[in-house]
Amino acid sequence: MNLCHARWLRCVGLLCGLWAGIAPAALAGGPKYVAGTSFFDPAATGQPLRWANGQVSYFVDQGALSATVTSQQAVAMVDAAAALWSAVPTAGVTLTDAGTLNEDVNAGNVTANNGVFAAPADVTPQETGYPVAVVFDADGSIIDTLFGAGASDATACQTNGVWEWTDHFNPDATFGHAVIVLNGLCTATANQLEMMSFQLERAFGEVLGLGFSQVNPGALTSGDPNQSLGLPVMEPLSGACGPAGGACIPQPGTLRLDDLAALNRLYPITAANLGSFPGKELTAANTVSLAGTICFRGGTGMQGVNVVARPLDANGNPLDQYTVTAVSGALFSGNHGNAIAGWADANGVSLAQWGSNDPALQGGFDLSGIPLPPGMITATYQITFEPVGALYILENTVGPYIDGSPAPSGTMPVLTEASLSAGAARTLTVTIGDSAAGGAEDAIAASTTPRPLPPSGQWMGRLSQVGQTDWFAFPVRGGRTFSVITVALNEQGTPAENKAMPEIGLWNGSDAVTAAPAAWAPGLNGYAEGETFVSAASAGNDVVRMAIADERGDGRPDYAYEGWVLYADTVSPAHLPAAGGAIVIRGMGFRPSDTVKVGGAAATVTSISPNEITAIAPASTATGSVDVEVDEQTNFSAFAVLSGGLSYNAGTGDALTLVTAPANTVPADVPLPFSVTALNASLQPAGGVTVTYTVTSGTATLGCGQPGCAVTATGDGLATMTVTAAASSAAVVTASLANGASVQAHFTGGAAPTLAALTPTLSVAAGATVSWPVQALVLQNGAPMSGQTVVWQSTAGVTAGGAVTSSASGVATGMLTVSGLAEGQQAISNACVNGTANCAAFTVLGARPEYAVVEAVSGTAQSLSVSGTPQQIVLRVRDMNGNPMAGGTVTLYQAIYAWTPPCPVHGRCAAAELLATQVSTAASALDGTVVFTPASLPGVATNTTALAATGNASTLALSIERHP
Repeated sequence: MNLCHARWLRCVGLLCGLWAGIAPAALAGGPKYVAGTSFFDPAATGQPLRWANGQVSYFVDQGALSATVTSQQAVAMVDAAAALWSAVPTAGVTLTDAGTLNEDVNAGNVTANNGVFAAPADVTPQETGYPVAVVFDADGSIIDTLFGAGASDATACQTNGVWEWTDHFNPDATFGHAVIVLNGLCTATANQLEMMSFQLERAFGEVLGLGFSQVNPGALTSGDPNQSLGLPVMEPLSGACGPAGGACIPQPGTLRLDDLAALNRLYPITAANLGSFPGKELTAANTVSLAGTICFRGGTGMQGVNVVARPLDANGNPLDQYTVTAVSGALFSGNHGNAIAGWADANGVSLAQWGSNDPALQGGFDLSGIPLPPGMITATYQITFEPVGALYILENTVGPYIDGSPAPSGTMPVLTEASLSAGAARTLTVTIGDSAAGGAEDAIAASTTPRPLPPSGQWMGRLSQVGQTDWFAFPVRGGRTFSVITVALNEQGTPAENKAMPEIGLWNGSDAVTAAPAAWAPGLNGYAEGETFVSAASAGNDVVRMAIADERGDGRPDYAYEGWVLYADTVSPAHLPAAGGAIVIRGMGFRPSDTVKVGGAAATVTSISPNEITAIAPASTATGSVDVEVDEQTNFSAFAVLSGGLSYNAGTGDALTLVTAPANTVPADVPLPFSVTALNASLQPAGGVTVTYTVTSGTATLGCGQPGCAVTATGDGLATMTVTAAASSAAVVTASLANGASVQAHFTGGAAPTLAALTPTLSVAAGATVSWPVQALVLQNGAPMSGQTVVWQSTAGVTAGGAVTSSASGVATGMLTVSGLAEGQQAISNACVNGTANCAAFTVLGARPEYAVVEAVSGTAQSLSVSGTPQQIVLRVRDMNGNPMAGGTVTLYQAIYAWTPPCPVHGRCAAAELLATQVSTAASALDGTVVFTPASLPGVATNTTALAATGNASTLALSIERHP
């Protein structure tokens, strides 16, 4: 079997990695990049990436930024943005303008390689002597060369005014090279320049390794100025920036406490490095630290929760302008990969390169490095927990999940930590008692041992552990299209877009377990809430292997899902007349809302169960194979198709095979069977199709009496029509289907068969009832002929049985029942061959029993020793004409005497003692014979005398001696 489908496409950011190229989307809500288990040194796993020693040099382009912004003005703007980060007193980082690049970078000297510079040399990834290259793209041509025509569009300056990427990483989890490109097309107005200054600040934050933060979401529309004042420079959506520019956030030239805390965590000043940063102060001693873990009730870390710390005023009200956040599990991998989408990103870089796989980090959060609000020497903090916004994905990621963060589970607490002064540190352990989902079965199967799909085609599953995959297997027939759907559920069991992202993969049964899937779909690609959908078509019979995994390779106790396979396996009957009719579709995953189409026309559904649909197929004006489709369009765009699953009359691939037909020379005027079997493309009986018999040429007669006759094949596909040849005439008769499939019978009429009676007469005692086996010989040109039909006719006194067929020797054997004939009455039963006038007569006479005669056949005179056994007495009854007579009555009188020796020559004979007598009656058989058993006394010497009598006067004496 080969599965095929239209592969779903999904948008990916500018993803690559290893030591050169553009890195994966930010692992933000903390550090932008975290070292994983590949490429980086093992000791670096789980460490945020940063610049070695916090000392960062940047080099600026020699050219002007645009026609209205000189090189000096552009450099001043760059320096101001860099100085903002260098000025943080508790962060061990310094951004230094180290001079200019070696040239004016422009379209004339730029070449690109997969979204990074291939030239000039000093802006390429390997040129670590120029750690940060700041390029001025005066006309947007550099951006278009790197990222495609139109990437520099001046109407989208809020997103393309400043470009930043890091393209060189070192195995010790340090940066080697980064690039910032300023779009000169976005400098036409003062407002655009103001926006570019803000974008530069964000770009330097990203260059330093900071990710985006979710602080006071909805602040710009809340009407609360304090919330807006809390928006950090590292806000993920650039605040209120639009194409025209202006202030994207209030006071865009000021780092917020969230920015400061994030920089402090990434570049802390310690006693060891304090000397490298004159005038700065120790981070831990001058800030507040809140750290800890948030867990499901079973102890699994709850990754992706935005942990929010807000100081309270004297009245216990939150001071939103000083909000600081961090996302739980920021150091744990947010994309582990899976067997469906693979284990590498779009550029072939292993996903294991980013983020730790240590479960201890899965729910950890770090809110250290928080500066106290201005004017406060102690503060009470309120700690809350919230979901990461659904828009914060890919290049706008907040937290470790680049494809979207799951919502927290259970009831989130509100915590308070009182009286925190500079240097204070608190560790929090938060367990959510009402988290996780129930009612679903954990995924337990493996790719090498998939579990059978439930017969109903529907089930509940749960991906409760990181990297867990649900594997199933189910059989399909060729020519079927089926749908696989999953619906992600929240802990209440209702569909959700913010929990699992179930990804679906399908493999042919013969595929290696390590092969890429033949069909797949990314998580949540369907139209319904929480839906993932994929369809596939089978080319042949096979067993499909199916996998369900979280798109991120994630797994949590609240990742429940509903699974569903909609598959139509068979339809019966497979053939219908043009008027349509009832059909039964069998398969799995059928739902009450399903509809059915036959040949594209709606059928009337009469009943539905998970494995069976009954429906009335509509009438059709055309013949041939049509598709049968089951649709579920009420909630999902699911469908299952049996390609060519039903035919109006003969379908594509139906054919005829010959069973028996007249051939060569056949007897004229004899109806002979022309039988065929209709088969479908799978060589199964095609019952219900119409087989048309036609006299194609010559002279012949069909059983229906017309030149063309239609026969509906029975359930086993058999259709039969009798064909009668004319004498000395060649003919061709064709049996055909509506699709053109046909077989022919070619024959010529010969001499008609004749019939001869082998048992032509019978004499029966008047009034008697007998069964008369009769035989006739079928001949053609004097030779016995087999396979011909002979029928005896009933008449007065004679009842005939059914038709019989002549044997290989030409003999046909029938049975007549004779009864009630009067004396002297003669009855004739004619036997005829193949319904023709070629007949033979069988005559029976009602004989007069009173004139019957009995004669000896055997056993009428016996002499044997006393130990011997007498033979049967066989007699024959004849009528008055000497013919054996059936049904005649014979009475036998027997007398048993004690044995005496023969009479002497002289003297008296010994007197014999009479020991017993016996009277017996029997009717004569067809040959006139009757059989009696002699009377005897075991072990006694006897002389038996007997007299047989029939009719009015016929007798016969018998004797049996048993001597000592």
